[in-house]
Amino acid sequence: MLAQEVLAISTTSAATHPGRRVHWLELFFDLVMAAYIGQIAHTMHGDPSWLDAVAFVAFLAAAWWAWVNATVTMNLFGVRITPSIWLSVTIAMIAIGVMAAAVPDALGERAAAFAVGNAVIRLIWAVPWFANRRKIGVPWWRPVLYSVVPASLWLASIWVAPPWQYALWALAVAIEIVLLSFLSGQQAWLQSALDVDHLAERVGLLVVIVFGESILSIIAELDTHWTALSGLAAVLGFAAVAMLAWIYFGYATSAVERGLRQLQLRGSIGGLRDTVMYLPFLLIAGVTLFASALGTAVAEAGHQLPAGAAVCLSAGISLFFVASTAESLRYGAPRSDVILWGPAGILLPWVLPLLSAEVHAEAVVAACGGIIAIMLALTAVNSRRVQSRRSAQTQT
Repeated sequence: MLAQEVLAISTTSAATHPGRRVHWLELFFDLVMAAYIGQIAHTMHGDPSWLDAVAFVAFLAAAWWAWVNATVTMNLFGVRITPSIWLSVTIAMIAIGVMAAAVPDALGERAAAFAVGNAVIRLIWAVPWFANRRKIGVPWWRPVLYSVVPASLWLASIWVAPPWQYALWALAVAIEIVLLSFLSGQQAWLQSALDVDHLAERVGLLVVIVFGESILSIIAELDTHWTALSGLAAVLGFAAVAMLAWIYFGYATSAVERGLRQLQLRGSIGGLRDTVMYLPFLLIAGVTLFASALGTAVAEAGHQLPAGAAVCLSAGISLFFVASTAESLRYGAPRSDVILWGPAGILLPWVLPLLSAEVHAEAVVAACGGIIAIMLALTAVNSRRVQSRRSAQTQT
């Protein structure tokens, strides 16, 4: 909890906090998070509307900030897995599980369960902050403001009728987002505590799991629609996922680690906040939309891809490159390092909705794979160009 406090911590003595590996208990927590993401991805299958898209963003945001709070709290207080950490993570997993089960009807009969899950997971991550507040110099009111107040809003929403109920949910999440933006720049709290290596690995491993949702969506739809054309769409979709993952894990992860260390050395608290909390949200949202659209394409093979699914496919790829481009620039990379691939990755996918009106779903997936292949080639060329420039600078 209280993630804005953590990212306001100075990183000038990072050498005293050597990087550690992610504990398997954290991966266990992420598996439940993956179940939640799978549930909201399913809400975007078929031909989703703009209202469905708004609900998707809202549901993902609610869980995303819960995951951020868990990640940052474990980063600080989970070096040694104590019984209290076990208990906290277990309760948090149950809360996320309740939220996941409630998602299909979270705007209806399961709204109370969804609200309770959100409240519990925010309260549970406040406990380590209250327990350690004197040691780390955090006043009691900060965990209250960041955690207890939003949790109270979630609980209060149970007795409020829609649409005001949803307004309370939005306010609860907005408090977390605004406090991160407003409080993280205050230098009074600066200390050396954040393990950037651990944090980078946590984000990367969650991305792995979300890519897995793409594969699961393809396989599940192929199982339901066992035809030759669906099989073709599945193979093409798998190739598209593999190439997009190649871009991320082959090129982006090293840039993330290097960029976070540079932000750490510069003491850029806002940069750490943006690249760990805000921008990965766009990337996760993009990959999840991509997964839902590929599942729909497999199901609709031999027919035109619904307009909503085509938009999801385009938006998924585009958001992936929006996040990647923004992160590179936030790390301090010159614009020349992203100009070759950034605009192309953001704009090229938007030819897919136009194409979907003319050809069948499997052809749209093939075109999607072609666009990603172009982006993979551009990324590889750009990576070699940047490495050559750095080598030349080192020699001089």
